[in-house]
Amino acid sequence: MSVLTKTQLQLITEFLLTSLGSVIKANDIDAWQEHGTLILTGDDLGLQGFSLAKWKHSAVISIERFPHRKLNPYSLLAMVAAYLIDNGGERDTFQLADPELDIDVISKDHAQVLIQLELIDNIEVIPDANGSILFNGQQYRIDLAPVNVAETIDTVVTIDSDSGGDA
Repeated sequence: MSVLTKTQLQLITEFLLTSLGSVIKANDIDAWQEHGTLILTGDDLGLQGFSLAKWKHSAVISIERFPHRKLNPYSLLAMVAAYLIDNGGERDTFQLADPELDIDVISKDHAQVLIQLELIDNIEVIPDANGSILFNGQQYRIDLAPVNVAETIDTVVTIDSDSGGDA
């Protein structure tokens, strides 16, 4: 799966693993999606593709053997908050709930942490003759539609000399 088609859950899980890599092992983090709603959009993105829907869902990230004495648990809270603020542009628009965390101390050195959060993913398709999705009589595949960004813009300003005068 390319970076462009990773889910929000995959991205935040990778972010946490990278951020916690010195104190957490990869096999101590598990993540899954639950209870989703498919929000149909059908937005035409031009020749580049379509935004078919948004996938709004609950997500759970489980961290086992979190070393709550080596790393202040507020550091984990700050990491989750920082990621969502930096990457959760649609949180307000789609009224996504704030994350909930449950920290269960297992021993004096380790805790199990459950992070529950609402996420939303774009489901975009681009034309592909070998794609598995038939839409509007054409084959598509899941991928983010490219965005063309203008590098320059030409403007023309016309000043009407008759508009500032007497009535």
